[in-house]
Amino acid sequence: MVLYEIVTRRDPYEGEDFETVLKEVVQKKKRPAIPADAPSELATIMNECWHWDPQRRPSFLELERRLCHFDSVHNAKRNMKLNKGNNVVLSQVFPPHVAKALAEGQKLEPEKFESVTIFFSDIQGFTDISKTLAPEKVCDMLDRLYTRFDILSDKHDVFKVETIGDAYMAVANLHAKQDNHAERIALFALDCIKAAQATLIDETEPARGSVNIRVGFHTGPVVANVVGTKNPRCKGFG
Repeated sequence: MVLYEIVTRRDPYEGEDFETVLKEVVQKKKRPAIPADAPSELATIMNECWHWDPQRRPSFLELERRLCHFDSVHNAKRNMKLNKGNNVVLSQVFPPHVAKALAEGQKLEPEKFESVTIFFSDIQGFTDISKTLAPEKVCDMLDRLYTRFDILSDKHDVFKVETIGDAYMAVANLHAKQDNHAERIALFALDCIKAAQATLIDETEPARGSVNIRVGFHTGPVVANVVGTKNPRCKGFG
């Protein structure tokens, strides 16, 4: 109801008789009509929060994740319109100094880093999960999981390199000087394990349990460079 008021700037049952509304809420599970111009993501969240079965309603942790995701996506879209998209996209894909060089059309040379710490993870039993879960639900699971990881990457100031299937890769002491990069990645890894354990494999079938991940990290020298011309990526070789 609070989200409804924020989105619409109106009372949920504005203009309706108070006693009649109460009776219909109890007897007929009455819900407010969501305006057609409400963002589809928020409309979906409101509908789920109004589910007649309380066990089917999202938790506050899940609401926080989804609202943060909604906010980040729409901020990115808004910034892309203001900046014609280029700088925003570059800054999300590459370290700041690389994004700046690319935006200015500079040619990049390989960079050597004496010591960085790289984090990598995968999902235990992902092959079996993929065999028994609809592709759309696999994508949803990965989106929910990686959104949590992305939020944690900001919290610990580690740079997300990429995701491939169920693998997530991040690095510290590459995008910025970080003397405590091994400790930073270790704390990030611990938080990622907890985040995975709080992520349901299938939200419509909680009995399937939560995601379990395997994590690892390694510290050592790497050479990093932007490779390719189509959908370029920042790659490290150590």
